[in-house]
Amino acid sequence: MNIEVDQPENTKEYIITLDRDRIRRLDIDPSETARTLRAALEGSILYEFSSVNEPVAVRFTTGIAAKNSLEAMLQLPVENRSGYLVPLKDIVNVETHNRPGSITRQDQVRFSSVYADIGASSGLTPLKLAAQLEDQVFGELGRRFPSTGFEFGGEIRDTRESGNAFLFSIIAVLVLIFLVLVILFNSIRKTLLIMITIPFGLTGIITALYLHGIQFYGFFAVIGALGLAGVIINDAIIMVTRLDRLTSGQTEVPDRLIADAASTRLRAVILTTVTTVAGMMPTAYGVAGYDPMLAQMMLVLCWGLVAGSLVTLVLVPCFYRIMIVPGRSRRT
Repeated sequence: MNIEVDQPENTKEYIITLDRDRIRRLDIDPSETARTLRAALEGSILYEFSSVNEPVAVRFTTGIAAKNSLEAMLQLPVENRSGYLVPLKDIVNVETHNRPGSITRQDQVRFSSVYADIGASSGLTPLKLAAQLEDQVFGELGRRFPSTGFEFGGEIRDTRESGNAFLFSIIAVLVLIFLVLVILFNSIRKTLLIMITIPFGLTGIITALYLHGIQFYGFFAVIGALGLAGVIINDAIIMVTRLDRLTSGQTEVPDRLIADAASTRLRAVILTTVTTVAGMMPTAYGVAGYDPMLAQMMLVLCWGLVAGSLVTLVLVPCFYRIMIVPGRSRRT
């Protein structure tokens, strides 16, 4: 809807070329033709006289009517070497073309911009519409016009660039967390145990966004997810450290001992989660004021913390029993 094309207005362009054969037969100097055209358009300087500011040139040229009419200009006479006058139209060829008044370039390539609005009843988002155009329209246009390229700008380009930047940030964060945990625990198994909690914690975010009807996340939602990963990792580190401390020196580690060790962190984890979630819930749901930029981030943090707490209290002890205890028993 409301399609606009940012394209310059076309104007007429006249290309004048010399008829070499006729000029040769009429014995006309080609430079004389150029001087005649220059005198008709710009004028020939007869003399100059001084003034207070700068010299003033006196030009000899044609009238305004002749300048505005190509037919009148072509009636101008050109003198040959014998002194005869020949109309300009008899020794030149004129081609008319429609050319743009200005040329817009980007990276030394000519381009035109197309602007359009998405209808509210279509139910499409900019990213969905861009994907449809690339699959259904751009391919056909590329086959019809091989020298033409198509790309999106504005919101679509910014969103895709942000998505790539977010992906790089997530990978960098995971790699750094992994290296720090390996140095801290000096154990690949414990590091993997703690890293496993991240995808399980993210299930809370995905479930919350789905239940709230949010199909496309924003910038602040990703920032909240990155921050939540740190919180879940911190809780998992505390739980693993507690389990190590209470089970160290044990040749056989019964399941009851692991359950008792994990229960010692139950009150601390629940109180931390409840107080944090209670503080962020008003912002997430717009109580006493709604901020659309921060609402998604608070929503992600709230329900991500709830899922992260369940992961810390239930899955971390289970994974500890599966991944760490058997290895300790074999070493013993």
